[in-house]
Amino acid sequence: MTRTIQPNGWTIHDDGNVQRHDVPSPYDQPSGQWRITGAVTRNNFGYITRRYSLAEVLADPAAIPWKSGNGKQRTFLTDYDHGTNREWRNPGHFVR
Repeated sequence: MTRTIQPNGWTIHDDGNVQRHDVPSPYDQPSGQWRITGAVTRNNFGYITRRYSLAEVLADPAAIPWKSGNGKQRTFLTDYDHGTNREWRNPGHFVR
């Protein structure tokens, strides 16, 4: 099963590897160096209130509260990129 990261249109594979479609071949293939690890939900004060595993994100992304009632990003993707754990804090990303 694969899912799509919106609004980029990138693909998340079962193992979390990210495939970009906006770059030329052969760079459009997953490298194994960059993968989604899950997601975190933060409250109004910035504290993590819930962690989602990759399996949870892939199984039912519609059940994850990506945005709060006012439309502000609430849940953020997490990834592992070339040895560094990161959190996507830019607004607008969600999985479909």
